[in-house]
Amino acid sequence: MVTARQIFELQLERVHLRALRAVVLHADEPGALERIEADLTVVDQQLTAVGHDDTLPMRQLVQKFELSPLESDFVWMAVAMVADPRLVTHGHAMIGSAARRGLPLSLYAVFADLDGPSSRELALALGRAHPLRQYQLLEAAEPTASEAAVALRASSRLVSFLAGTDEVDDALLHIGGPLSALAGAVFDEQQQAALRHLTDALSASHPMAILIEGPSGAGRRTAAATAAGQLGQQLVALDLRQVQRVPGALEEALVGLRRECLFRDAIPVLANIDDLHATEADSGSSLRTLAHFLDNHSSGAVLTSSRPGLELHIKLNVLRVDWPVADTSARRKLWTLALGANAEALGDDLDQLSLRYRLGPEGIARAHTAARLIAPTGQPLGLSDLITGVRNNIAEHLGSLAKRIEVSQTWDDLILAPDIMDQIHTLIARVRHAHTVYEDWGFRSKAPRGIGVPALFSGPPGTGKTMVAGIIARELNLELLQVDLSQVVSKWIGETEKQLSRVFDAAEAGHALLLFDEADALFAKRTEVKGATDRYANLEVNYLLQRVESFGGITILTTNLESSIDKALKRRLASHIVFWPPEEEEREQLWRRLLTTGASPISSGLDLEALAHEYSDMTGANIRNAVLAAAFLAASESAEISQEHLERAARGEYRTMGRVLR
Repeated sequence: MVTARQIFELQLERVHLRALRAVVLHADEPGALERIEADLTVVDQQLTAVGHDDTLPMRQLVQKFELSPLESDFVWMAVAMVADPRLVTHGHAMIGSAARRGLPLSLYAVFADLDGPSSRELALALGRAHPLRQYQLLEAAEPTASEAAVALRASSRLVSFLAGTDEVDDALLHIGGPLSALAGAVFDEQQQAALRHLTDALSASHPMAILIEGPSGAGRRTAAATAAGQLGQQLVALDLRQVQRVPGALEEALVGLRRECLFRDAIPVLANIDDLHATEADSGSSLRTLAHFLDNHSSGAVLTSSRPGLELHIKLNVLRVDWPVADTSARRKLWTLALGANAEALGDDLDQLSLRYRLGPEGIARAHTAARLIAPTGQPLGLSDLITGVRNNIAEHLGSLAKRIEVSQTWDDLILAPDIMDQIHTLIARVRHAHTVYEDWGFRSKAPRGIGVPALFSGPPGTGKTMVAGIIARELNLELLQVDLSQVVSKWIGETEKQLSRVFDAAEAGHALLLFDEADALFAKRTEVKGATDRYANLEVNYLLQRVESFGGITILTTNLESSIDKALKRRLASHIVFWPPEEEEREQLWRRLLTTGASPISSGLDLEALAHEYSDMTGANIRNAVLAAAFLAASESAEISQEHLERAARGEYRTMGRVLR
């Protein structure tokens, strides 16, 4: 059976011989013409013997676009100008360096020995409206040139298609490609119902936009590929989050997606469309570009979004499919399948992984791959390896919206009142024993909105709120992500909610502890609506309140202005811990603890009790600042840290605090 590659080679050889014939005729070389005509006859006979196999690439292209024999012949010559270096030499001999830009119709007319009517017919046919140019399979080197003078260049994807290779379009490299169902994917009951809904939509007789709404990493694309696989359909995806934010990048990616879907007879999948929603550099133009693509794609499309209710403003009918995160038992099966023989060795740690990380099949597979690369060669994977693998794969979702905080403090560095310490330990127990209470004891049904742990730490500055958040993260072996409000908050409508959605999704997938320092900037009280500014500010708070309640992880908010926090947030809290300034005995312990480093030279006879009594308004942060200042004073004098150094540093800190000194 003849292959596409054999046809490709024969057609290129035919083009070469015809071009060479034209060059020889032009040069009037004796005897060469007869040899070329003989070789060309042999190639034509071989192509005739092949017949018309409908499975061959060019035959498919002819049927899709109803190409005439003349148009088909032009395509082969345009492809040869790209794929066969000899053609550049022939073209250069005929028209000079202009042949490097592509195949002008005038040059093709010479190579193909066309008469006047045929040349004019082809020039009219290959105008801007021709589907080969609409799909940019033939691209104009100079779009403003007249149709008779324009040089058309075959795209690299057209060349690879006709050559029978399965390469992905250059415009989709690293940002998309064909989707296939994951082997061994497991779905819980809710997901199976959504999968049936998705399968019905894909099998509908009329095209539509199927919008799969659900958290990032929950397996939305896996669901689409599974449903399409059951119907024998193919999908090609484009991740809009990975498209560069430069002019023309989205248009180029969509052209590549359209070409790839054409060649594979596939349905396009546009992932993370919410990432295009009203960004500062975009102002809606990307959404209009996307809408134009959807309205002009005959097979419909599948889209994914982590923001429910996103408006598309397209002519196509939109069907929304809610895709939930798999439940704990389904996630445990996915981990077991991914780990294989290593799953049994993990034992109960699998329960912890399954409850903690709300990942879909692809997320779990990627975490397992990353863990395998990190772990020592030949050693079985442990819980810490898999946790590291998960964390490595959520970084791309955060960007600059949140930063990882390395926690160095321990419980020994913490001096708090016993009742505050008791509240902290209760908060930790709520996280540590979540599987027992929610799964084993059946309390999940009593918390339908979410099983997360939102907590508010309020109190004056320097009382240890942020420090305690870090110690809790370390105690629970969680990553601490501090939200960067300067990157999250935007003046553009809808942008703040979009950025916050990315932070929550990434933190939920990686089960990180999410820290909102100075939370009153985001969770301020809603006000009476007197204008558009008030309305949109209230919408941001409404979104945050709903997202905190549905978040499956730990959210800690710190504030110095508790009265500014919206009351509705306090109702949703799992814990509210008030941090009071330290009492005199606690201040003395802080002075002593901060001075004890194991290496610092300290004078004997320090009166720390007097310091704690004299500087009664100091918090833990103020005492730390004073101790550091005293240490630098002593170092500058090459002396031990003395009472005098501590007094001088404490007086300086008090002045900084705006306190009156006696």
